[in-house]
Amino acid sequence: MRSHAFGRLGSVSELTLGGGGLGMLWGETTEEECIATVLEAAASGITLIDLAPRYGEGKAESVVGKAFGGRLPAGIRVTSKCLLGDTPAREVETRLRESISESLARLHLSRLDVFFLHSNVVPDDHPMRRHPDAMRRMTPYSRFVDTVRPALERLVAEGVIGAWGLTGIGHPSSSANARPH
Repeated sequence: MRSHAFGRLGSVSELTLGGGGLGMLWGETTEEECIATVLEAAASGITLIDLAPRYGEGKAESVVGKAFGGRLPAGIRVTSKCLLGDTPAREVETRLRESISESLARLHLSRLDVFFLHSNVVPDDHPMRRHPDAMRRMTPYSRFVDTVRPALERLVAEGVIGAWGLTGIGHPSSSANARPH
């Protein structure tokens, strides 16, 4: 399996195991089959496992926790995400910490390698913010800069997460200065 440098994670496999199938999002399967998939992926050289609480309401993270018994093999990295949307500023850090804590409990781990904000970061005055679903999916740029990014940096400094990033770009000009780590 070829690998590439991935920021602070060092080298990771060119292929990633996505957690959607492990969370049974695309059809029913058994937990045993999901665990076997995780173990086979690791045995085949896949070193990055991309997860999220929303993948089967935590099933994907639980599967990985069971597969490895809370002890990731050398070189295996896990990610998780949080769909923050337009959470009020006073609730942002609590929501991020709760999401991470719940993911770590399911994974039986004490640290996530990468934690992604899974919301679209958009200009504060972006017309899409008027869409009825916007509050759930979109984080205003000013909220990201003033509240979300500093909270993520604190989580890195505390060692709860190794790094952070963005998965929901939303509007390129908003994310250009986001400086994910």
